[in-house]
Amino acid sequence: MKKIFKQILISCSLIIFAVSPVAAGSIDCNQKCPAGTYKTKISGTDICECLPLTNDSEGSFAVTEQTLDSFDPLKVSGSNQAEKLSTPGGIISRVLDFAFPLAGMILFVMIVVGGFQMLAGASNQESLKNGQKRVTTAIVGFLLLFASYWIAQILEQIFSINIL
Repeated sequence: MKKIFKQILISCSLIIFAVSPVAAGSIDCNQKCPAGTYKTKISGTDICECLPLTNDSEGSFAVTEQTLDSFDPLKVSGSNQAEKLSTPGGIISRVLDFAFPLAGMILFVMIVVGGFQMLAGASNQESLKNGQKRVTTAIVGFLLLFASYWIAQILEQIFSINIL
């Protein structure tokens, strides 16, 4: 997998750099870099610089931190989410922003399905009990999720830490 990624990166860089002839160093971002270099934007400015391609022991393109930053959409577009999403806690907090509304929608669907199951099986005792179990399980699951959210909120206040 690593070799495939390197080959793709080499191929893309060769295609890009074979077409671009200009002097290395700091340039306007509208100008092109010469062959054997790549263009990267200096953060916080409209100035780009041409950096030389480096080779590792296998003779292929070496991926540097600066190269990865130039492809990072959070850093390139100037998003304020870059620092928040750089930690596991930040990622979990961002996922939870979507998880709680999703849990509410799942609760609604499960209650509706359980209700239809109880209505459709009103004459069948087994289907009626299965519908009741489905509704009860959905409500208990949502209450557990709701309680865990509020426990995390209480822990944030007690210990002055940022969990969610």
